[in-house]
Amino acid sequence: MAKLIKTKPEDLLNLQSGDFAHFVEDGIGINDVKTFEPRHRMNNIHKTINVRVLRLTLNTVFSIAVFVSAIVTGFYPLSLLLFLSLFDLRSVQRIDLPLNKSDFIPYRNIEEVKLIKGRLGFNYAHIIIVDDQGTKSLKKIKLYDSRSGWDRAVFLFRRIGKLNYNEKQLKPINDLQRITVGNGIEYAVDGDQLLIVENNRFNEERIDPFKYFRFVALVGFIGVFGASLIKIYNIVVNHQYYIIDFMVVLFFILLALIPLRFVRKTKPTVLKKSDVKGFQITKKRFIIRIRGWKGFTLHVEHHLKFFTQEGIKELKQFLES
Repeated sequence: MAKLIKTKPEDLLNLQSGDFAHFVEDGIGINDVKTFEPRHRMNNIHKTINVRVLRLTLNTVFSIAVFVSAIVTGFYPLSLLLFLSLFDLRSVQRIDLPLNKSDFIPYRNIEEVKLIKGRLGFNYAHIIIVDDQGTKSLKKIKLYDSRSGWDRAVFLFRRIGKLNYNEKQLKPINDLQRITVGNGIEYAVDGDQLLIVENNRFNEERIDPFKYFRFVALVGFIGVFGASLIKIYNIVVNHQYYIIDFMVVLFFILLALIPLRFVRKTKPTVLKKSDVKGFQITKKRFIIRIRGWKGFTLHVEHHLKFFTQEGIKELKQFLES
C-alpha cells in the first residue's frame, strides 16, 4: 500500500470546488485531497482538447438548426435562441490554445503562468505548457475566491519562477470626492471625469458589462421586430383578420421592447465630462446621456433610491459645469 504523504501547508494552494494544487519538488499536482500520492504524479501533458474548434462547430450546428426550425415552423421567435450562440461565441474568441487535461504538470514543461482576475471574485491561473514535442497548451486553474487565495497563488507561482504578473498600482482615490450612486457603487470625481468605484475599489481593467451584450440585444430586437413585420405582411396578403393574429403581432412588438432596453445601456469605468450629452431625472432614475460609437447616444442609469439629496445636487453640478 502506497504511503500517504500529506502536503505541507506552505506548498498547498486551495482551489475552487474543494480541489488543491500541490507544489511538490518536480511539479504541480491537482487533486481533491490534501495528500499527494505516486498515482497523482501521472504526467499526461500530451493529452489536450481543442475547445475552440469544438465550440465553433457546435455553435454552427446549433445556429443552423435554429434557423431551419424557424423557417420550417414559421415561428420566427425561435431565432431568439441564437442569443445563446452569440453569448458563447463572445468567450470563444478569447481561446487561442488547446486545453490541457493533465492533472500533473512538471515544472520543466511550464513556460509561464498568468493570473487572471475575473468577475465576482472568480480568478484563474492560466498555465502555459510546452510538452516534449514543443506543442503549446493551456491549463486553467480556478483559484479560491478570496484575497488571501489570490496572494497565496502569487507567492507560490513566483516561488517556482514561472509567474508573469506585475500587479498594477491602484489609482489613489482616497482623497477624491465621492458620490454614492448604487449599492456599494460610487463615483469618484477626478478632474473632468468620474471614476466608478465598486466596494471602495477602482479597477481600471473593469469591462463595461453591456459592451458585448448591446450587440446581442440589437440582433434580438431586429429578429423579433422583423418577425412582427412578416406576420403583418402575412395578415394582409392572406386576409387573416382574426383577433389571434393581431394578438401575435402585439406580442412580438412587446417582446421587441425587452432587448431594445439594453441596446442603449452602458456602465463605463470612466465617464468623461466631454462625452456627456445631457442628463434627465425621472421619478425613479438618474439617467446620463453620453456619446457612444459613431455619436450613438447611450444611457447610464442609476436608481434614485441609492442617492441622497446632496448626492443628486453634486452629480448635477458636475455634469452642468
